[in-house]
Amino acid sequence: MKTTLTILSFILLNLVFNQTKAQDYTFEDFIGTWHGYISSESFQGYNDPMTMIISPDGFYTETSGHLMPTIYPNTQNSDFDDATNRYHWYYLQTVYAGQYFYQDHFYEVVYFQNDTLEMHYNYWDDPIPHPTVGKIFLVRETTVGTENYPIPEKKTRDMVRVVDLLGRERSPLTKNEILIFQYSDGYFEKKVIR
Repeated sequence: MKTTLTILSFILLNLVFNQTKAQDYTFEDFIGTWHGYISSESFQGYNDPMTMIISPDGFYTETSGHLMPTIYPNTQNSDFDDATNRYHWYYLQTVYAGQYFYQDHFYEVVYFQNDTLEMHYNYWDDPIPHPTVGKIFLVRETTVGTENYPIPEKKTRDMVRVVDLLGRERSPLTKNEILIFQYSDGYFEKKVIR
């Protein structure tokens, strides 16, 4: 019994220490341009690419649309709470009868090292994150000089075929139809010739 209590005490102290331990990063470490993805297994199973830009004043923009306002642009802001180890994104969602309502997203930082960042969704008062609800994985964009790297040759692009929206082969000169041009480098282009 005494051994069990000692082990439980040790585990409890370890949990308390890890919860209250100060992080090695601050809000300033998040400033910059990041590329990666945002995903969720719970909400329609999306896994979307994302570019996140965080300014020194907390203003942010992101390309996936999951953390950005749709009705009121330029109202988005963010901050990092080192006490809870959570990054907070919020934006004005609705104005109703003179009242402003904000949409809040909290993500707990689970990994942040060497300009690589992983965060898991967390409700504002929940002690554990929920990666199935939401996960963000980002890598910071860095500037690298090109003087030591060869400039790659420009690849030639040849047209392979032209099809309509039903997949039928069409002439590249077909007019007034939506055509999809497929090229040798894997590029696709949608055109309408008038």
